[in-house]
Amino acid sequence: MDPKYFPIEIEEKWSKIWAQRSLDRPKAKNRFSQIIPPPNVTGTLHMGHSFQYAIMDFYTRYHHMNGADSYWQVGTDHAGIATQMVVENNLANEGKTKDELGRDKFIEEVWKWKDFSEEKISSQMKRLGITVDWDKYRFTLDDEYYQGVIKAFVELYRKDKIYQGYRLVNWDPSLKTAVSDLEVIRQEKDGLIWHIAYPVEDSQDKLIVATTRPETMFGDMAVAVNPKDSRYKKFIGQYIILPFVGRKIPIIGDEYVDMEFGTGCLKITPGHDFNDYEIGKKFALHEIDGVVHTSKKLEDFAPLNIFTDTAHTNDNVPQQFQDLDRFKVRKVVLEELKNKDLLVKEEKHPISVPRGERSNIVIEPRLSYQWYVKTADMAKKANAAVNKGEVKFHPNNWIKTYFNWMDNIQDWCISRQIWWGHRIPAWQDAEGNTYVGFDEEEVRSFYKLDNRKLNQVEDVLDTWFSSSLWSFGSLGWPNNTDGVERYFPTSLLVTGFDIIFFWVARMMMMSLEFTGQIPFKDVYVTGLIRDENGQKMSKSKGNIIDPIDLVYGIELEDLVAKRTANLMQEGLAEKIERKTRKQFPNGIESYGTDAMRMTFFSLATHTKDISFEMGRLKGYRNFCNKMWNAARFINNYPHESEEFIAKNEADKWIEKEFEAVSKQINKNIAEYRLDFAMNEVYEFFWGKFCDKYIEECKASGETSNLHPMLKKLLQLIHPFAPFITEEINELIFKDGSLMDL
Repeated sequence: MDPKYFPIEIEEKWSKIWAQRSLDRPKAKNRFSQIIPPPNVTGTLHMGHSFQYAIMDFYTRYHHMNGADSYWQVGTDHAGIATQMVVENNLANEGKTKDELGRDKFIEEVWKWKDFSEEKISSQMKRLGITVDWDKYRFTLDDEYYQGVIKAFVELYRKDKIYQGYRLVNWDPSLKTAVSDLEVIRQEKDGLIWHIAYPVEDSQDKLIVATTRPETMFGDMAVAVNPKDSRYKKFIGQYIILPFVGRKIPIIGDEYVDMEFGTGCLKITPGHDFNDYEIGKKFALHEIDGVVHTSKKLEDFAPLNIFTDTAHTNDNVPQQFQDLDRFKVRKVVLEELKNKDLLVKEEKHPISVPRGERSNIVIEPRLSYQWYVKTADMAKKANAAVNKGEVKFHPNNWIKTYFNWMDNIQDWCISRQIWWGHRIPAWQDAEGNTYVGFDEEEVRSFYKLDNRKLNQVEDVLDTWFSSSLWSFGSLGWPNNTDGVERYFPTSLLVTGFDIIFFWVARMMMMSLEFTGQIPFKDVYVTGLIRDENGQKMSKSKGNIIDPIDLVYGIELEDLVAKRTANLMQEGLAEKIERKTRKQFPNGIESYGTDAMRMTFFSLATHTKDISFEMGRLKGYRNFCNKMWNAARFINNYPHESEEFIAKNEADKWIEKEFEAVSKQINKNIAEYRLDFAMNEVYEFFWGKFCDKYIEECKASGETSNLHPMLKKLLQLIHPFAPFITEEINELIFKDGSLMDL
């Protein structure tokens, strides 16, 4: 054994070996399976990925070592909006646009990026040594997976569970597409609120409304007051004459209105505010010949849209305000209100601005035709499975989060107005009739159509729709593959709390819908990795840590980072290390994957936010040194026997302590408390085995049990620190992989 522990050389060696192996145990009675939350093919892995992969790898190794047929499905997600944005930005740097290229050529460019990014991600995963079968790698746009996605859509549509609707959605004006709630970030900031006088019809009275968005007044369809508000009771049932527009809009009473907020008068703009949309729907507001009416029939509800897909005013606003950007029109409206003496005042007011997570553009609530999945019945089935204990959350408190969303679930908008993704399998004729099927030939046959011309709709499916099928689609569904037969339902899902709604719940709904089975039995919900200051890691803050750079210790030396910057941009960790070694022949203190893994495990508490501590990483690097040095010391003695036979009090003590700690560690593992388990490993190996037992053996001269106890410890520690334990085992015991003993 080398006098000094060099993790990089050891880990590069074993990661290459493990990338070629499979953990196949088809005859095993017990089975353990899990699916990777597929990372987006938008760049490289981050610390959150590595944290979760360490946990998943741990359980795969652990169950395999305990005799189970263990399988971990690997793959990546096409990430519709995110990936399209990356490629569009790349094209912009070359002075090109997607529209200039056209759909087909643009998609070719995206596939090139996908191949490039996918290779980087795969190389990172392999360098981390994850125990997956790379021959069964899946991508959410590969041909087989595509067939499953299309089958799911067509079957749901023909069961009347998918429909088209004209609804209010989160609209990104820069991307010109609907986006999910997950892709909207709320930004709290100081803003303004304006008090505007709205004239009451046939009266000298005016109602003063307070609004943070005066530019949307052209879409107003009512003014709402609280019916208990003595100031405004008498106005309920009367009409407002909307300034500039002349539209007559009713004054309605609804207890939703907060009498203490603003003036107690609320302008209702159903086409550009989600809360207003619900009120508009409640009163079925609709305009006839310049007058807005209320109704008890929901089908009468007809909200007004005043913006184009780029958030410019359309022809539903007076001509002088048309074709203006929403923020420009705000300034113009305020000027004209002043001119008409209708702007009462403006004052500072905190506001919450919705921004697109990808584009950072202010999101506009906007009416558009989209495709929706009816979710109520599917949610009931998924909830029943959780209530029966068929699916368990760890920690258990996340069940409340799950039910908070599922009990109030809305129909799911699954269409996106982009090009990269699963194109919706629907075709339209010249009259606007829509036909859904597996392909155009099947559509014509199913609907018994003539030779009329059909055009496939432009929209693609929301990425979350395809990923909701991942738990069984990645294993080969809709075909009855060996993967589906052996490993579905899966045993465990490791995921972050932030996608319980958007992924976990939807996988449960879709799995029960298409297979009649739950997708997984246990859901291990992890916290969010933050930096040492408790800040979320982001590129804009400059606090992102590349896990591979961390493994190689790059961040320790500013000089090294600067000299290898060109290589780091390429994400080629091996080249960085080779270049670093050449420049600094004495080496640098790289941490290694094992130290990073053990740090992750020690931080795997049941808290929502996890601060990554560099000091703790250094501590586990020292722990690896301790293991290496202890093994080197033991290797100096004769390897007399594989069996531990207690010969003195020290032997009896360490044997008893080992049995106790093994039992406790296994209990912690079963309860998904890897933080407790890691602490037990650390304390036992360093404090009891090294500082006490080895010293006792040295003092007494009885060293025959050092090798057998080291062997037990290597097997115990292997899922926590696989690289160093495998290397020590090969160098000292030479009896095959620890995974298979």
